[in-house]
Amino acid sequence: MKKVLIIIFLFVLAQDVFSQSFYSRRINRNWVATGGVGYARALGDLTNPGSYFDSKLNFEGGIQYRASDRVNIRTNLLFFQLSGSDDDIDPEQNTRSRGLSFVSNNVELSVGTSISLFPHMARYRQRKMINPYAFAGIGVLFFDPRAEIPDSINVPGTGSVALENAGKMVSLAKYNTERPNDYSQFAFVIPVGVGVKVKVADFLDVSAEVSNRITFTDYLDDVSGRNYADPELFDFTKQEDREAYGLSNPTGTTSNIRGNPDSNDYYMIVTLKAEFYLQGDLFDKLFGIGGKRFKTQSRRRSGLFNFNNGPRRRMP
Repeated sequence: MKKVLIIIFLFVLAQDVFSQSFYSRRINRNWVATGGVGYARALGDLTNPGSYFDSKLNFEGGIQYRASDRVNIRTNLLFFQLSGSDDDIDPEQNTRSRGLSFVSNNVELSVGTSISLFPHMARYRQRKMINPYAFAGIGVLFFDPRAEIPDSINVPGTGSVALENAGKMVSLAKYNTERPNDYSQFAFVIPVGVGVKVKVADFLDVSAEVSNRITFTDYLDDVSGRNYADPELFDFTKQEDREAYGLSNPTGTTSNIRGNPDSNDYYMIVTLKAEFYLQGDLFDKLFGIGGKRFKTQSRRRSGLFNFNNGPRRRMP
């Protein structure tokens, strides 16, 4: 029954959004649907200084509402991956090889505001061809750092011990690798960035954004504490604790510094997006706000592409 209701809702949504032509001039489209791809880069304890190309793909979707001639209210859902490793350490950067690495699948939901350099005109299709903007907001992040279980560990007083699940990719949070410290896999983030949008048609913009995410966690890569966990906190008779020790200290060292607890991790997002101007009727019904109707003379369309070469005509 639930699936049937979802299908009916999606059908009604599609009918309301697409039943009228995209080229209707009677609605000032304040609602914008966005979607895009790009890359994400972690900046934390496992970041190799000077490396900017160890990046992963991200996928983003969202809705924006034009609250005034310069201000947009926006909400975004972002799926992205982060990674880091100190296997290929550059000795000249004063970094250290700890045998640590991670890959993380993450989800971010955020709301915020963007402010454009140039104001929108009364009609959406009269907007500027190129319009830079800045944005900021607040969001919540779910992150899940993972790593491969090493082949063996060096147990103090015993020597090398092989691990049964060597090579298996596991979630690090459950292993509590920085005992006695643990952490939540949810964190607040503050997206801050700049972008520029280019009008390519009456109903379509393409935008490029660069932003940093300020986070309130130092465990995006499962590394924070300055010192390695005390081996006495692990029960080496248990398989899970042997694996936890191997993930915490793959090289078996006790002298090196593991992490830097003095600063939180953050990440950079670069995205290329398409922005579609929607008719406001549906959102009018849902939220009581949306497109406004105007009785003005039609004007020639502008943009990088003009999909309609027909003659101009007056609106009734």
